[in-house]
Amino acid sequence: ARSPGPREGGRDRERKRARPLSALARGARARCPRAPPLNLLPSHFLIPPFFAPHQQDYVRSFGADPDTADTKDELLAMAASLGPAAAGRPAAAAPPPPQAAPAPPSPSTPGGTKRALLIGCNYSGTSAALGGCVNDAACLTHLLTTRFGFAHAHITQLLDTSPDPARWPTRANILWHISALVGAAAPGDSLFFSFSGHGTQVVDASGDEADGLNEAILPCDHAAAGFLVDDELNAALVNPLPPGVRLHAVIDACHAGSMLDLEWRAKARAGPIFWKQEYAYQPLTYKGTAGGFVVAFSASRDKQTAADTAALSGTGEHTGAATYAFIAALEGSGCAISYGGLLASMKATLDAVNPSAVPSMGGGGMVDKLLSGLLDAAGASGQTPAITSNLAFDLNAPVSL
Repeated sequence: ARSPGPREGGRDRERKRARPLSALARGARARCPRAPPLNLLPSHFLIPPFFAPHQQDYVRSFGADPDTADTKDELLAMAASLGPAAAGRPAAAAPPPPQAAPAPPSPSTPGGTKRALLIGCNYSGTSAALGGCVNDAACLTHLLTTRFGFAHAHITQLLDTSPDPARWPTRANILWHISALVGAAAPGDSLFFSFSGHGTQVVDASGDEADGLNEAILPCDHAAAGFLVDDELNAALVNPLPPGVRLHAVIDACHAGSMLDLEWRAKARAGPIFWKQEYAYQPLTYKGTAGGFVVAFSASRDKQTAADTAALSGTGEHTGAATYAFIAALEGSGCAISYGGLLASMKATLDAVNPSAVPSMGGGGMVDKLLSGLLDAAGASGQTPAITSNLAFDLNAPVSL
């Protein structure tokens, strides 16, 4: 859950320092919707079976019996041994469009424009209300304008507290403003995108996801208009990014790890930080850019929740824990920090928070206890930030927004 409200006159993050914390007990919530009783769970909350239907059909087409596999990994190994469609995928994937090789992060090109789209959903008046998402947008605006040279005129905020419905983070508004952000980009431009709000997972019908689940963000009108899943965000924000343009994103929501469906992931851990290929097999649709460069900072792994808390700000105001950690790392270093150093600093800040004190997805009943137990058994407790990108670049490179 997330909840800060900006103080009048803005907020000076330079004076804020993360304090050693024993817990998130006061006012912390997870940024994912509360779980309804099991008999009311909609289909997109249900855990899918081990195997996607096309994987089972593929194995059967060779006369083999998929039921002899006890785990998904065993089925994928069986499929890979039978023919060219390794891991149960159809043999031919859509080829990527022609594009120039993306360039690693570099200082802004003279004459390039910096633009940002910052989204905050507090869901006020609902049972899943958060407190820090609108504050996150205000704090990021302060960071971008005071530290990285973004002009206020080139920063768009979509907030569900806005008096103007055209500035609400509805599903349609989010997609329209993403299109405007990327569509206006020219070589040398630097773009920034953030979403602070609820995230969830839904069953993947296409078979692109190795775990059978798509990640999704919840617009303020999600009950009527639906979620925005990772496939849609990738198609709108990543696919059209032209050569010479770089995009940085911060996704502060539950299950945010692969929210943009990027190919490479670097996860904060003890010891060296290194890149890992995210795709278990080649996606059916192209997931890269049209030549641009994308770096996304995720609040948590796909199977984890993300905290909205008043414990970090030092003022009683709510923020997203990951957004706070992101800003604190940049301001604490004078914005002279590498990508790997930024990720490590975020992890240190989030590790100061006791994950066991973060409330579970429900209201404390038997369903919550069952879900919490499943999350703990799956290693889904806690909050581990990650970097994803369309290119496995040098993590020692300095952050350049």
